[in-house]
Amino acid sequence: MIEAMKEIGEYALEKENKDLNDFVSILVENPASNETYKHVFCIKLVSCQKSFEFNEIEHQEYSKEKIVKYLYKRGSSNGPDITPTARVTEINKTFSNKIVGWFSKPLKEAKPILDDEEVQFLELLGKCIKENEDKILLDLEPKVNSIDAKENSILTLIIEENDFIRYVGDFEVFRKILKNNGASKFYSKYGIISKADNKICSICKTHREVYGFVTPYEFYTVDKRGFVSGGFDQSKAWRNNPVCLECALKITAGREYIEKYMSFGFYGFNFLIIPKLLNNSTNEDLFDTFEKFNEKKFTFNKEYKRFLTANENDILEILSEEDDYLNFNFQFYEKSNSAYRILLYIEDILPSRLRDLFKSKEIVDKRKIFSNYYSNDTEVKSIQFTLGNVRWFFPNTLDDPDLNKYFLEITNGIFTGTSIDYDFLLKYIMRRIRKDFRNENPIRYSLFLGFQMLDFLSNLCLLGNYTGGNCVNSTNLSTLLGDMAPKENNGYEERTNVIFSEFEHFFNTDAKKAIFLEGTLVQYLLNIQKFQRGSAPFRTKLRGLNLDERYIKRLFPEIINKLEEYDANYYKELEYLISKYMIQSGNNWKMSNDEISFYFVLGMNLSNLLKSPKPEKEIKND
Repeated sequence: MIEAMKEIGEYALEKENKDLNDFVSILVENPASNETYKHVFCIKLVSCQKSFEFNEIEHQEYSKEKIVKYLYKRGSSNGPDITPTARVTEINKTFSNKIVGWFSKPLKEAKPILDDEEVQFLELLGKCIKENEDKILLDLEPKVNSIDAKENSILTLIIEENDFIRYVGDFEVFRKILKNNGASKFYSKYGIISKADNKICSICKTHREVYGFVTPYEFYTVDKRGFVSGGFDQSKAWRNNPVCLECALKITAGREYIEKYMSFGFYGFNFLIIPKLLNNSTNEDLFDTFEKFNEKKFTFNKEYKRFLTANENDILEILSEEDDYLNFNFQFYEKSNSAYRILLYIEDILPSRLRDLFKSKEIVDKRKIFSNYYSNDTEVKSIQFTLGNVRWFFPNTLDDPDLNKYFLEITNGIFTGTSIDYDFLLKYIMRRIRKDFRNENPIRYSLFLGFQMLDFLSNLCLLGNYTGGNCVNSTNLSTLLGDMAPKENNGYEERTNVIFSEFEHFFNTDAKKAIFLEGTLVQYLLNIQKFQRGSAPFRTKLRGLNLDERYIKRLFPEIINKLEEYDANYYKELEYLISKYMIQSGNNWKMSNDEISFYFVLGMNLSNLLKSPKPEKEIKND
């Protein structure tokens, strides 16, 4: 990840016209944070032998070409910046805190790295400004206040010496202070200094001064002795991860670029997509895609597919169109105050892998039962697979904190091609469906989301421990059933075969077919009860959708008897099919209660697809 971050940092710095060989160029910030900064007010001092005199306030137009000359670097909000250049808020406060104030504490802190001549230079400069404080402010205020209220300004110093104007960035002493400030965070922490000269940088592999506290994120710390090798001496932290200043600055620039353009939200999490080029070449089109997408300058076509989420914050299909000259790392994390915790890190995902995910998605999205999903009796909608299907069954809830972990583990399995336990998924699918059933809420939506998720994973061959039950090899079924076999093709068998063939990998045993069709039959019974009585008392017989093999077999004749009681048993052909698959399935289905219950509920909710032409009275009841 660090190497990829460095490469991205190099691109970001070059795009900003930063000189990769000039640390100051990298460290300096643009004082014009937006286009409203149009003015620069320069406190002009004239060098006179070994002292300075205040000359005037010079009003200049802001120039992007002078960024390095301004040498701005943001400091604390209430105190001075790193150099005596500042963004103007209230001119009195800015001048007092950012300019006059700079020659107090910041100068004192910088003295250890300066020689005597440099210290004397700065002290004389500060003395001149403090002695002329009232005069400077008197000249400064009316000029700053005269500009358009909608425009902003910058305050800095310029020094005239022998008729030559020099800016803050033209003096090596200020550049040294800026460089030291930029480097100090990489080697100074906890009151400890950790750096070494002429050591090999772990990133660029060259001999340089290296630092011990370089990390793009706060999850790597050496604040506890156990994190430090070499005798638990924090000053030797550079041995753990020696990084030179150039690489440290590139990594930092890469992190900032990634957080700006490659950061996304994902069902309560934050995540980063970090591309890594495999041929060591910079692909500007790729970075341009991230930038346009982040700045909402990307135009979606009508067929644009979403995989992560159902909204437009989904860039994956665009990335899947890339060739395999790069891969992607996904970093899911949470940040609380200063703590940064990586929840999941997925490495080396090729664009071709993303294409595989979209191919599987396209297959399941086109299934008729998903593309013509009835959200109610009249409205037809399509259900398209996204990772929202998974999140539906593994929500972010205080009731079960482990669900977040499971959701990320499944996400990891999908991207990396790691199998996901079938029984585990069924457990949580049925947990959600049973909860809806107990609360007398519709179960259809949860059922379809679960079925689509399993179908998607099955197409990717990611369902672990997915097996069928033992089947009886019945070569002469007509002998077993005697006169029950129909003389000609029945409508139910044709319609069920359409579903069984479309989802062949799910209906791979006769037991599953029998359970599915029994669920269909019980739904017909519930419909008839609802029509004739206004209620469906047989619903209580379903044991809260917690079913097993024994109960399924026991329930079948009870359903038939109840249909006979209502004088509404229009389903002889369907009952024949159930009997046929029951016989062929034998005993010991080796199916969990969750799996049996799932296929049963699936039959209940697809029952409308199996309806056959019926007499008028049956149409009214069903």
